[in-house]
Amino acid sequence: MSYQVLARKWRPNDFSEVVGQEHVVKAISNSLDQNKVHQAFVLSGTRGVGKTTIARILAKSLNCEQGLDSKPCHKCSTCVSISEGSFMDFQEIDAASSRGVDDTKQLLETVMHMPSASRYKVYLLDEVHMLSTQSFNMLLKTLEEPPEHVIFILATTLPEKIPATVLSRCLQFNLKNLTNRQLNDRLSFILEKEKINFDSNAIEQIARAGRGSLRDSLTITDQAIAFCEGKLTDEEVARMLGTLPSDNVFKLIKSIADRDSKSLLNDLNEIGQLSVDYFRLMDLVLETLQLLSFAKVSEEVFEELNLKKDEAIELLNLFSEEDLQLLYQIGLIAKRDMELAPSLSSGFDMALLRMVTFIPNELMETKKKVEPLESEKNKKLSIEEDDQPLLETLPTSEEPEEPEEPEEPEEPEEPEEPEEMPSDNRITDESEIVVEELSQVNLVKLDLSSKNWNQVFEQLDLDPGTKQLASHCYFVKYDETVIYLSMPEEKLNVFNGKHRKQLQDALSKFFEIKCNLFLEEGDFSKESPNEIKEIEKRKELEDAQREIREDPNVQSLVEAFGAKVIESSVEPTN
Repeated sequence: MSYQVLARKWRPNDFSEVVGQEHVVKAISNSLDQNKVHQAFVLSGTRGVGKTTIARILAKSLNCEQGLDSKPCHKCSTCVSISEGSFMDFQEIDAASSRGVDDTKQLLETVMHMPSASRYKVYLLDEVHMLSTQSFNMLLKTLEEPPEHVIFILATTLPEKIPATVLSRCLQFNLKNLTNRQLNDRLSFILEKEKINFDSNAIEQIARAGRGSLRDSLTITDQAIAFCEGKLTDEEVARMLGTLPSDNVFKLIKSIADRDSKSLLNDLNEIGQLSVDYFRLMDLVLETLQLLSFAKVSEEVFEELNLKKDEAIELLNLFSEEDLQLLYQIGLIAKRDMELAPSLSSGFDMALLRMVTFIPNELMETKKKVEPLESEKNKKLSIEEDDQPLLETLPTSEEPEEPEEPEEPEEPEEPEEPEEMPSDNRITDESEIVVEELSQVNLVKLDLSSKNWNQVFEQLDLDPGTKQLASHCYFVKYDETVIYLSMPEEKLNVFNGKHRKQLQDALSKFFEIKCNLFLEEGDFSKESPNEIKEIEKRKELEDAQREIREDPNVQSLVEAFGAKVIESSVEPTN
């Protein structure tokens, strides 16, 4: 008997076995139990989260010989045939390879035929977003009013590509990515049933590598079983995935937390001797920083996170919330720019060295803030010491016999003494100014918001190419001197380091303070300068078209000769 892969062997046969999609299972189960089944469903979600599985279970539930119920028997000929993929009244159609009008026409011709030996004919259209526009249009009427014996299930990874006219005729269910904890629990359960030994850290690595997909996780598990030749260990799974064991990732972050550049460099040199996937390794570092940030907010989250509690608490004591956010931002930007480095390894190494260099060191920062004032403080102390004898000679009630005080004006140098007192005050004032300036270093407040971003942008000194690309940016927020902007993915991909540096320098020049720029991926926004300009252009065009239509001369021509205004030829005058 041939080996059956884990993803097929452990595919759920019942709604109760489906992992992580409780919101979908509950709705469909209730509709089946109440005999209120909709005519068409859309199941959307990333690969390997259960779209086809739920469709098959639904087909079993609709046609089980024991009755229409959310719990099929799995024993009757119908249930067995659907599991084996040989049931005539359940058709799985690959829309990616059958996307043309002729294919859709053939499909619709079979819809009118009654089921051969079941209650319903169920059509599963996988990757339905691949259908052509004409094919979607052909489906509309049938989806809206299908025969009573037909159920449509549309599965897709890109629901946004399905026309709204189709979506409005279906019940829509968005399947979620599984969490690392859900993947971890399911993998542990399956490996225990398969009687395969494993380390918990190895399963955590596989769950992370699965990225929310149970099928991907099971496929990686199959690979790990073959690679490890017995027990799945943390080190062997890391070597297979091209990453590091979780202990080593913690070691890297610990070196950063200790501000120990030398140890970090030694660790990076050791990593360079291995066959490592640096993108995946950066993902592990970022995920660990993200989990630490969650735990920093509330330690109650530890129970829900895949972190070693003792090691995590040790790191949390070395980091502030601001430190973790700064490290995450550095890593995120570095991952995007790693391909621009001479090699991926050098890009990764420099990213971690950048983290250890720029992370604030409270002890050093305190020392730096004190040092500029030490010289001024010493000056002040020396002046006070020089003045001390004068203070001691002042008369008191206990020393009435002091007759020498009137003799002091006889000394010619004494009139110069009052000149030193303003000097003392001036030094004190200057020290206070320095202290005030230093205390305000971290209190920078930029006059920047989503309301005035367009006005600020128009005043920046940028070359035409950079200005055109940057006009798609819109303001998100700022944190001290870090300005967060967002722009669409296709614009961000071409907004390279030269453009980014020029925009950052222009903002620094405008606000007269060193600014740092953080760009992230986002949708097209009406708040971007480009969109604001486009809206203004459209308004000007609409005003021009309206003025042409309302012009008395034009109206007389229309009425007299049946003329027609070609609005596409109208242009606003500048």
